[in-house]
Amino acid sequence: MFEKLAILVLGWLLGLLAPVITDLIRSRRENELGRQAALSELGELGNTLALAAFTVRADQGSLDRKFLEWIKSDMERFSISTELQGVTLSLRQFVAMTDAELVQLSAASSQKPNKATMLQRYSAPLLDSRVNSLWSFETSFQRKLLEIKHHMALLDDLVDRSRKYFDLTFTKLDGDNHRLVAENHKQTCYEYGRRAELLVGKIRSL
Repeated sequence: MFEKLAILVLGWLLGLLAPVITDLIRSRRENELGRQAALSELGELGNTLALAAFTVRADQGSLDRKFLEWIKSDMERFSISTELQGVTLSLRQFVAMTDAELVQLSAASSQKPNKATMLQRYSAPLLDSRVNSLWSFETSFQRKLLEIKHHMALLDDLVDRSRKYFDLTFTKLDGDNHRLVAENHKQTCYEYGRRAELLVGKIRSL
C-alpha cells in the first residue's frame, strides 16, 4: 500500500512539475537562440561600424598605419561576407605601402574643401527588441549588451550634432563663425570615427 501511495504521489508531483520543466527547457533553448541571433546581428554591425570609421578617416585625410593595421586585422578575423573580402584585400595592399605612399593615400582620399562628411545612424533591431528580456542572459553578457546600446546612443547623438553643424554651413555666417561651424563639424566627425572604433572593440569582446 505504501509503495502504491508513493507512486501516486510521485505521479502527481511529476504532473505538477512537467509544465515547469518544459517551460524551463523552452526558455533555455530560446535564450540560446536569442543569444546567437544577437551575436550575429552585432557581428554585422561591427563590420559596418569598422567601415564607417574608415570612411570618416579617409574623408578627413587621417588614415595612418596603426588604424589600417587595426581594421585589416579586424576584417580578417570577423568579416565573412563576399563583399567585405574585397575590402580586406584592399586593406592588405594599403598596409603593405611605404610610409610615404600612405601619406599620399591619405591626402588623396580626403574630401574636397566644399564637401562635408555625412554621418549615418546604424541600428540593432533585434537587440532593441530584446531589451526587456535581457535579464534572461547572464550578468556579464547583459552588462556588455547594455554598454553597447549606450555607445550606440552616443553615436546617434554625434550624428545629430554633425547634421546640425552641416545645416549651419548653408546659413549666412561671417568668416569666423563659418570657420568655427566647419571646425565643429569636422571635430564631431572625428569623435564619431573614434567612438565607432571603440564600439567595434566592445562588440568583438562578446
